Amino acid sequence: MRHPLLFIPEIPMRSSVLPRTLPAALVIAASTVLSGCGWFRSEPVYLDSREARPLEVPPDLVLPSSAAALQIPPAPAGATAPGEAPPPAAGPATSFEITDSAESAFRRVGLALGRIEGVTATPVAALGSHEVSFKGESFLVRIAAQGEIVRIDAISPTGTAISGGVAGELLGLLQARLR
Repeated sequence: MRHPLLFIPEIPMRSSVLPRTLPAALVIAASTVLSGCGWFRSEPVYLDSREARPLEVPPDLVLPSSAAALQIPPAPAGATAPGEAPPPAAGPATSFEITDSAESAFRRVGLALGRIEGVTATPVAALGSHEVSFKGESFLVRIAAQGEIVRIDAISPTGTAISGGVAGELLGLLQARLR
């Protein structure tokens, strides 16, 4: 029985045409979608590329010499060579030298600084120096080897050699301990 307010018309279906065409249409649509429309694509251009022959230099062309480009110019007069310690700065008690290896001198300077009263020292192996605090001033005590001779000097935080003052006093005490 039908409801009086709800009227849905019945649509008659043709059973003979729809069942035959529907599977064929689904197969064609699925093959088109799943193939990515590959039927319309051609091969990419880069697959056809070939290696070109190397460039040839004409026989009359002479290459310039590159030997001068690799030469290191000499150091200016008065400059230090790489690996050498800079010359001592002018002034009283800026540095002193001992005969020892760099590693042994670094260790000995660290021990001597630890035995001087009022000195706080921290080794800085990468710089070959000790960061020192003495009588309210901070500076570096640098150990620079030149063969079997090791030069010990005081360097300010700005990188200049310190002559005299508290650093000169500490270098005097350090020299007395290392001799």
